[in-house]
Amino acid sequence: MKLPTLVLLILSFSLLSFGKDRPNIVFILADDLGIGDIKCFYEPSQVETPNIDKLATQGMRFTQAYALGSVCSPTRYGLLSGFYPSRGPLRESPASASSPISFAKDMLTLPAFLKKQGYRTAHIGKWHLGYGGESGITNWAGKLSPGPNDIGFDYHLGLPTNHNDNFKTYVENDRLLWLKQGITELPEKPTKEQLSKIRYDDEVDSTLTSKAIEFIKDNQEEPFFVYLALVATHTHITPHKQFRGRSNIGQLGDYIGELDYHVGEIMEVLEELNLTNNTLLFFSSDNGGQQNDHHTAGNNLDLRDESQDVAEKSKTSKTVARVEFGHRTNGDFNGYKGSNFEGGFRVPFIARWPGKIAKGTTSDQVIALTDMLATTAGVLDEELPPSAGGDSFDLSPVLLGKQVKKPIRRSTILQTGRGLLSFRYNDWKLRLTKNPTWHGDKVELPNDEYELYQLADDPAETNDLFAKYPEQVAELKGRLLDLLNKGRSH
Repeated sequence: MKLPTLVLLILSFSLLSFGKDRPNIVFILADDLGIGDIKCFYEPSQVETPNIDKLATQGMRFTQAYALGSVCSPTRYGLLSGFYPSRGPLRESPASASSPISFAKDMLTLPAFLKKQGYRTAHIGKWHLGYGGESGITNWAGKLSPGPNDIGFDYHLGLPTNHNDNFKTYVENDRLLWLKQGITELPEKPTKEQLSKIRYDDEVDSTLTSKAIEFIKDNQEEPFFVYLALVATHTHITPHKQFRGRSNIGQLGDYIGELDYHVGEIMEVLEELNLTNNTLLFFSSDNGGQQNDHHTAGNNLDLRDESQDVAEKSKTSKTVARVEFGHRTNGDFNGYKGSNFEGGFRVPFIARWPGKIAKGTTSDQVIALTDMLATTAGVLDEELPPSAGGDSFDLSPVLLGKQVKKPIRRSTILQTGRGLLSFRYNDWKLRLTKNPTWHGDKVELPNDEYELYQLADDPAETNDLFAKYPEQVAELKGRLLDLLNKGRSH
């Protein structure tokens, strides 16, 4: 082969490779935000969410989207790993600040996959997936590793669990921020006296959003992935002072309004930098909304601004919204955060990519947050190795408006923070009322502790069909047992 011909072939291959769509990817994950908290998902809602509603008019809204867990960390594990949390270390309890990192050392996570594709990657916000090896972190004054930087993130600014974790600071990459000089041993979370400055509860989401914007601006010349995990609307309900008193349902509505504002800020910076058309922007939540305020609500607050009784109102914000104003955080679905009814798992989900995803569209395709890994690979026209994303389905054909003759995802395994399962197959839902028994990686299901629902006819799960359709129960139990014991969906 002549040298010029070889050079031309190499150049052609390079042009083909770089000519692939490599959009920037931004995933905004809210916390404890139900279907009923977003106007475009639940019309009777009294809360105004103009930016999120606008995002839906510019992209695709999914009406049957599922978080993997009805509490925080199992869902976050599934989102980043592409595996159901029932397959990992969170199958029976959520992570804590002292938990070791939830990911296996050799796992191909979503950020690790994107990093291999040339992306700059950042996790900014709530982490809640542990740090350190088998013993977790025994010295918070030292290097917090393995952590997000070891599973594919180039940059990490995080809260160890949430803004009510009483750490009063952030983790930046693999170190606690603002620890005073001279402190070299710290077996527990730092006290405020051990920090040079503190994290204010009413400024967390504004701080995180500003850092995400900074990362986007700094990396606008190359493809980037930003996973922005905001803390609204998790306890404590502490909106920034500029949003207080604006809502029709009290302080919870103010906090939802702040969340909506920060989504708008991300949309605005993408527009300012002329990145909108080349950015795949997702918005969702880690589980459904909470019925009442957590027992720790309002405890140990540190507020930059204490106006309008924000501290006192934070103790009862969710209860007040529900009882006094009739707010339905999960719309018409039964159950709340922590339960294995639909209200614990059904979440808002929006995807926008102008020119690629048809604007103002709606899909009833069942989607789970585990699907982000395979869907991203599909968007990039890249193959995942067989070991990766075992419960992740490529939904890029749905996003991109391609003809799909049959549902891509038929089944979904869902779990609470304590391991109680639900299983959806097509429109049937099997709800366990007793935990399965695990023997290593093999599982034994209970005998008769179930409820059965037909979601197409009864999305609110009001009519238990367990006694009426025993053959359907048996089929679903068999499918669930097979999926759990196989260790992957495909």
